[in-house]
Amino acid sequence: MCATTTTTTTTATAIGAARAASTRAVRYGARRDVGGEGRLGTTRARASSSSVDDARAMASYPAPIVVEPGGGDANAAMILLHGLGDTGRGWAGAARQIPTPASAHVRWVFPTAKTMPVTLNGGMRMTAWFDLNALDERSIVDDRGEIDASVEYLNALVREQMDKGIPSEKIMIGGFSQGGAIALTAALRSEVKLAGCVAMSTYLPLRADYPDRFGAHAKSLKIFQAHGTSDMVLQYSYGKMSAELMQAAGVDVDFKTYNGMAHSACAEEFDDVADFLKARLAG
Repeated sequence: MCATTTTTTTTATAIGAARAASTRAVRYGARRDVGGEGRLGTTRARASSSSVDDARAMASYPAPIVVEPGGGDANAAMILLHGLGDTGRGWAGAARQIPTPASAHVRWVFPTAKTMPVTLNGGMRMTAWFDLNALDERSIVDDRGEIDASVEYLNALVREQMDKGIPSEKIMIGGFSQGGAIALTAALRSEVKLAGCVAMSTYLPLRADYPDRFGAHAKSLKIFQAHGTSDMVLQYSYGKMSAELMQAAGVDVDFKTYNGMAHSACAEEFDDVADFLKARLAG
């Protein structure tokens, strides 16, 4: 069983509480002493790309939190998106909890979503990668406009790391919950070859778009997808169905099940993420 330190609630207005629970699990639960992981920057990353489109995409989002590698200049990057109501800082501890390969000096980038009204929470304004109207698979109406905008922002962050000298094949993208939905969408559509995608406690939105919207490298993309059987926020079956849809379309998805894990994260899951990073970023 994958033990977590918190539980979540299933009521629509309590999604923020579920997010807070997941953040506590990541920041405080099941810590490991991994040492020498990197430096949390006191300054925030700004767009360096000369692209007007990238600059425009980045301008409407808070600047990310960046954790630089220890022991050398970055030669790989991991861009990790938070869930509904959270911030990049809420997940920055993952850079110290998830070991990376010794040969890869990984720069961790933790973006923060825009603040917007969220239908699920009665129009309350909070950080969100897109509007969400429901939690169950049959009722969710995907917010295409904001999903597309968030995907373009993530693409701009990828290009920013490429501008800094990191090849796309050494850039991993990922996320938790809503952030994972954006990471999956961006990875499947990507026109550059990425190191892979980490999708935790999440699902694939706009699934009717595929395979028509697959990017040039979708069939060679490596995806690590993880979900807990006790997730009462985004049901385990919804995550598993998303994985099966991608697999049926020829995408390489390694779907991991964590018995007893709620809408959260745990040490066993982070161990598996570390193994995935090692396999994809080493060398």
